[in-house]
Amino acid sequence: MNTTASTTAPSAEVGATLEPTTTDAAPDDATDAAPSGRESGKPRLDAVTGWVGRALAAYPHPAPPLSTRWDASVAGLVRQVPYVPRFATKPLELLDRFGAVHVGAREIGFDGDLVDWDRVIEVRTQPAWSSLSADALEANFAQYLRVIPRVPGRGWVLGKVSELLVSLYLAVVPLPDDVAYLLDSEAPRDDSGSGGSFTRRTVTEIVYRRRIGEGERQASTTSVLLQLAFPGSTDAMLAIAAEREVRVAHVPVDEGEMGATIKRAAAWRSTALSLRDRFARTQGPTA
Repeated sequence: MNTTASTTAPSAEVGATLEPTTTDAAPDDATDAAPSGRESGKPRLDAVTGWVGRALAAYPHPAPPLSTRWDASVAGLVRQVPYVPRFATKPLELLDRFGAVHVGAREIGFDGDLVDWDRVIEVRTQPAWSSLSADALEANFAQYLRVIPRVPGRGWVLGKVSELLVSLYLAVVPLPDDVAYLLDSEAPRDDSGSGGSFTRRTVTEIVYRRRIGEGERQASTTSVLLQLAFPGSTDAMLAIAAEREVRVAHVPVDEGEMGATIKRAAAWRSTALSLRDRFARTQGPTA
């Protein structure tokens, strides 16, 4: 089965002259919803904007063993919106190498930076919470603002990017009930992901050989969120690493830091929503 999802080729709808459809959005912050999937470690989808949930469902998921490279990116998911307006195609192209996860039998990488497996020395994992602070999310937002110049379609694309990232973020940051559970000393910890997606381990760093010395590829906040949205991508990376006898290092967890981080989760949810609103206000006159 071919599991490749291209992030560079526009979908069939790209370039259509129709106006983008308006979709019914799910609640932005479903605080009355049931706690996240503690048993499965899967992200909650009840806080996801309508089109984002449909895009995640329609996007090809990685199914090991991978015969071809699988890619997921912000641009690829935004292209799942029905009738992407023609004026948005140019700024979308600028995101093809930004905010992505890549994994295949020959290559692995983040954000368009690919590394041949033959050169990979070590793959490192950390629990998701170590990469998902509100500050990290805000810094990631700022990168999108910088990468897209003030061209026609900028506002439309930035609006969809903000909806996507905030939806993915709210899907994994714990609700109050989850916080109490995760702080329980008897609750399962991060290695199995049984504490929910917030504690699931993702690949956050790739160490590889260069002509002189070693290099590192760091996962962005977006790359971590995409791994949580498509957990099979992390599983595929680790499976291929094992097949190739590449060292996998699970970075130790500081339990004290984890507890402090989880306690800040409620504030992070509020910050994420305010970031989305601020993001919308900065779209500018070319929106």
